Order: sequence, then structure tokens, then C-alpha cells
Amino acid sequence: MSKKIIRRAAIALGLMGLVGLTGTLVATPANASQMGTLATCNATWYGAEGEIPEGWPTASGEPFSRWALKAAHNSLPFGTRVKVTYQGRSVTVTINDRGGFGGATCLDLTYGAFIQIANPDLGVIPVQYEILP
Repeated sequence: MSKKIIRRAAIALGLMGLVGLTGTLVATPANASQMGTLATCNATWYGAEGEIPEGWPTASGEPFSRWALKAAHNSLPFGTRVKVTYQGRSVTVTINDRGGFGGATCLDLTYGAFIQIANPDLGVIPVQYEILP
């Protein structure tokens, strides 16, 4: 079992405990001061066939789908919509997961989102992203 799956399982189990105590997990989009923010970083992708089971809970509790237009970010609130651009091609994703990445990498796009803007064989790409209202 890969470290990524084990990490996601631990996060999911922790969130299941939170959901059990509160009854629901609420998505809180980015605040007004963050909206329209433009930034650059590296983006990667996850959700290779067989890597994460379809329906497996993401960090937000939402079921994982490798084809969904979603992404992981370390600090943006769940539910935040982000426009990601690479070489003139853009995709709008919703933050529903967390990532354990470092350095200049700040976004982990689902496979379905990544292929909208780049060939997955590239693995890591430099992107510009904008937080949408």
C-alpha cells in the first residue's frame, strides 16, 4: 500500500470522527480578501487508475473521483474554486482535499482536471492560479 493511500486513510478516519461528532462537515470558501488572488506554483496530479478507490473519502469527506474537477491544497478552505492555467489552457477546480507536498508545489489536481490542461506524463507543471468568487 502506498504512503499516499495510507496518509489519505488516516485523514479520512480523522474526519469521520469529526463528522460523527458534529453531524456534518461544512465547506467554507475563501474569504473576500483572497478572491481574485493570482499566484504561481507547481501543480501535480493524483488519482492514477487503482491508486485511490473511487468513492474513498477525501479530506473534506467528499467522495473521491479521479475524473472530477477537484484539487488538493494545503491551506485553502474546502469549497474554494480555483482557476488553474498552464500554457494558455485553463480548468476550474474546487478544493476538496489536502496534500502533503512541499517546495514550490501547491496544487494536486485530480487526473481529470490535470488532463484538461496538460499531458499527465509531464507529472509536474508550473501553473498560474486565481481564487474565484
